[in-house]
Amino acid sequence: MSVEIKGLLQKINFIETDMELHKQILASIPSDNKSEIKTIISKIADQKQQINELRGQIKKLDEDEYNKIIKIEKAAQVFRQIAKDKKFVQVNTLNESGVCFITFNDGTRLDCLVTAKEENGNWTILTLEGETKEYPGGFIK
Repeated sequence: MSVEIKGLLQKINFIETDMELHKQILASIPSDNKSEIKTIISKIADQKQQINELRGQIKKLDEDEYNKIIKIEKAAQVFRQIAKDKKFVQVNTLNESGVCFITFNDGTRLDCLVTAKEENGNWTILTLEGETKEYPGGFIK
């Protein structure tokens, strides 16, 4: 991934974080304060537009990298949906630790963006390729 694309992704991440804060602010505004609600909604809409423009720049620079990013984002959504119904006792992410993988009983290693172990020993993972997978605990060392 090029330095320029990494920079664009950092900008997107910053805007998404700011947008989440504005959503929390929006939820806390009294419903009769229509002016403030409108201002915050407008700000969130502007931020969404900024993100779309930055994504467009990534697509122009490297369409394959853009497609990979979109695939990973979709898989992350699937992962979050699956996670709602599970109780994880261990979670590891590549971003936090710099290393993220599972090792199968046969010794095969699978590098991941996220690994999460459930109370029952089963694993849910998000692969580097942007796939969400689930494995019974007995398959993992």
